[in-house]
Amino acid sequence: MLVLLSSCTNIIRTNDDSDVVRLYFLKHVLDKSAIADLERDCTQIGEVIGSEGHWYTYLFISNTNLTQGALNDMKNKAHEMGANTVIVYNYISTFATSVTFLGQAYKCSRPPELNKPNT
Repeated sequence: MLVLLSSCTNIIRTNDDSDVVRLYFLKHVLDKSAIADLERDCTQIGEVIGSEGHWYTYLFISNTNLTQGALNDMKNKAHEMGANTVIVYNYISTFATSVTFLGQAYKCSRPPELNKPNT
């Protein structure tokens, strides 16, 4: 039974074209200039959720691989939506058997400057 379950532990990988999607992780509330950059250079497309793991596979997949799989899933879904930028604003960790990220997908004409130094 364990051998059968372990054969179902493929990690989500990025699609060839989804490597163009940039992920930005928010640690704080965006300041007004960062929001202005997003509004000027980007079109909001919608929410995107990336997830990896199942109750029966967590024994066979490391935390690192669970996390990478969830990020790859998010990039793939964002790319399918036509986005090239994702603002990742929530990490959902209610289960020890999976990893889920929640973010907002955007199509940007240029990469936003979200981490500007405070002046």
